[in-house]
Amino acid sequence: MQNNNSGPSTEGKPLETAKDEFVDERDGNYASNLEYVLGKWIDWTPDRVETLDDVKPITMRHYATYLKRRSKPDDGISESTARTYYNYVSALLTRSVEVGDLAENPAEKREAKKPLPTTTTNSGDQQFWKPEQRRAIIEHVDERARTAIDADGTGAFEEVRDRALVCVLAYTGVRGAEVLADSRVKRRNGLRWSDLDLENGILTVFGKSQNREETALPEQAVEPLRRLETLLDSPADGWPVFPSRHPPSLYAAIDDAGHDKPDGDPWGYVLETGIEPPSISTSGARTLLKRLSDEADVPGLDEDEYLTLHGARRGVGEKLYRERGAAAAQRTLRHADPQTTSEMYSHIEASKLAEDNTEVFDGE
Repeated sequence: MQNNNSGPSTEGKPLETAKDEFVDERDGNYASNLEYVLGKWIDWTPDRVETLDDVKPITMRHYATYLKRRSKPDDGISESTARTYYNYVSALLTRSVEVGDLAENPAEKREAKKPLPTTTTNSGDQQFWKPEQRRAIIEHVDERARTAIDADGTGAFEEVRDRALVCVLAYTGVRGAEVLADSRVKRRNGLRWSDLDLENGILTVFGKSQNREETALPEQAVEPLRRLETLLDSPADGWPVFPSRHPPSLYAAIDDAGHDKPDGDPWGYVLETGIEPPSISTSGARTLLKRLSDEADVPGLDEDEYLTLHGARRGVGEKLYRERGAAAAQRTLRHADPQTTSEMYSHIEASKLAEDNTEVFDGE
């Protein structure tokens, strides 16, 4: 097996080896992202694709099609993320050409890249929670929780939990998958109470970088979380902050704990026995947001439209970008590359530039 510039290896370098060599040459978040994405790509490849020589343009075309299928609003990855994943694999193959392990990069063939989703959508066309929309849903979940507490006391769990969840989404800029369970990624099993520092306003999440990341927890989200914590009567540190009360999921947790199926309410049973319940999933949260958006009569939504998980994150960034600048938005959203923040809110810069240019020509 060769590893010089004399030509491609006749045996073909194993994909895992090529990946490890490439990642070792990088560092920081980029290296972590590469390792994660390239590992997922290798897992995706058919069994017959084991070495670099096995990767053909048709392999990459199928991968591009796979990424396009995954890039659906609020139900997968974004179009830009799909292209980023493809580009990571292409970068690996380019490096393989540079060191003599491949003759050419199959990912850069026109027929391979054609199925990739386009990313021509204007940044201002993507949904974000506007201030009036954020106020509408926050006021609704707050009133809903207060009414339930007055009527049911400690029985108002769901309403208090939903208020806390909406406030965390509305004010922190976290990704939905960072605080909710995602069945596709085992490590994403929901935010835990041990991840919260309510005294100092710090939230620790398992970030997109595949590392633990700290982010700000504003007071607007702290108080609803304190109320939820009180209602749960000091839950164990390992408990999810936003437990699911979905009966089948609760019965599965009870069974996994080695208990017989209870006759009564499974939620009451897990509270009584201390069995750890599952976290609400991202799909469950989407269903909840659809219902709450309708109940709150959120302004500015088209028929059948609702406030989305990622729209909450964009809304936080939008507010910070306008009032505190790009750096504040980047820090809160935890973008490794400032260019990502700039592209996300390019419509703001364009609007400000239009205002400046209007003033310049007003005197003519």
